[in-house]
Amino acid sequence: MSDEDRRVIAELEQRILLSDPDFAQRMATGPREVRFPAVSVLCAGLFILVPPVMLLFGWPGLIIVVDLFIAALVAVVLNRRSPRSP
Repeated sequence: MSDEDRRVIAELEQRILLSDPDFAQRMATGPREVRFPAVSVLCAGLFILVPPVMLLFGWPGLIIVVDLFIAALVAVVLNRRSPRSP
């Protein structure tokens, strides 16, 4: 990287700092914590469980599995929306 490129990058960084300090603050703090993809895992689990449950237990088993899935999904969403205590 040449000195000219470094100068241009430094100038762009200064413009960002002056024009949008909130964005600059977010960029300076680093990446946030990556959450475990619980909703995707629950959906994949439901997708995998439906055929064997339907074969072994029929419609009543399927209704129970879907109800448990919905309860777990609601629990995950409410847990993620709740305020974190320090």
